Amino acid sequence: MKKLFITAIVITGFSVSAFTQKTTTENILGLPIDTVTKKIMYKEVIQQPGIKDTLYYRALHWINTFFKNPIDVTRIRDKENGKVEGIYRFKVYNTPMKDGVKTEAGVVSYTFIIECKENKYRYKITDLNLKSVSYFALERWMNKKDPSYIPEWDYYLTQVDQYMQEFIKNLKKGMLEAVKINDNW
Repeated sequence: MKKLFITAIVITGFSVSAFTQKTTTENILGLPIDTVTKKIMYKEVIQQPGIKDTLYYRALHWINTFFKNPIDVTRIRDKENGKVEGIYRFKVYNTPMKDGVKTEAGVVSYTFIIECKENKYRYKITDLNLKSVSYFALERWMNKKDPSYIPEWDYYLTQVDQYMQEFIKNLKKGMLEAVKINDNW
């Protein structure tokens, strides 16, 4: 009877622990995960001297130089509130073959928002997804317990992070005040 009672407690303990486990995705690659939405989100507030309108026009100038078709990319250009929002996409590739040939794995889409205020601006990059027939959030690539998981997903996430780091670096450079050259001759 004692053995039966102990066995029942052990089984109950396993059952309870199975139901109370959290199902969170691991972030081995160090991607920024928003604590509220649990989605990949790059965001930062940057102190930058300048009035709101000046920073807004710098953001527009940066967009016009960074993107091939800036009018198509931007969805919102709100000068009054100092906000620019857009959607863009880029390709990710499979691991190169032995001969060095890279094949396309898919197209990643994302939303970016640049908001300007007096002496600062903020960027947010969110809604990263793989363009396909149905919505495929990139957070799925981080879930190694997903039945369709393949190790190649880590390589795709590394490419996404590299692209985003370059995007942010380029944005910060573009938002700096232009150096004025004294042209006295």
